[in-house]
Amino acid sequence: MNEGWIIFGVCIIFILGAAIPLLKNRGADRTPLPPRKETLRDWRNER
Repeated sequence: MNEGWIIFGVCIIFILGAAIPLLKNRGADRTPLPPRKETLRDWRNER
């Protein structure tokens, strides 16, 4: 059971370490995302 808690703790630390850089840059001063490219178009209505 003790090994299970150690593995659980390592997993939590790994997940938090990956998530903190993503959450750190969230704010009002960050640049907006570029608009999405049009990937699908309705070819049925083109004439």
